[in-house]
Amino acid sequence: MQVTFNYHDQIQDLNKKRDVFLQIREDSWNPKTNKYEVSDEEIDKLADQIISLIREHRNDLPFEFIFEQLTKLGHAPNLLYDDNGHFALIGDGYQSVPDEISDIEMQFFVEKEHWKNSIREALDDYLDNE
Repeated sequence: MQVTFNYHDQIQDLNKKRDVFLQIREDSWNPKTNKYEVSDEEIDKLADQIISLIREHRNDLPFEFIFEQLTKLGHAPNLLYDDNGHFALIGDGYQSVPDEISDIEMQFFVEKEHWKNSIREALDDYLDNE
């Protein structure tokens, strides 16, 4: 009997666990000392596990799922298209940060080597270089 392991669910479970630790850390803020009283070591370890699973199993995971999980880890991936058939997934850029959904301006600089022929290639480049 062959068992198929679901990395999708494992990543989601790790992110839920990470969310619990993030909340514990947030609740530990001490305004008198301007410090958190709980370390973020476990949060960082879980983030490392999640990104490792994403990198290792990227071909078995849907693009949308990977993209969403990256945002939960604090990444800010932006999928760009150059009107010439090339895609780039970029995490660096500038934008105004609104308090609610509104018009914003965004600016990115994409180096030549980041333009790829498919969205999946752009994702691979992002995961390999981020």
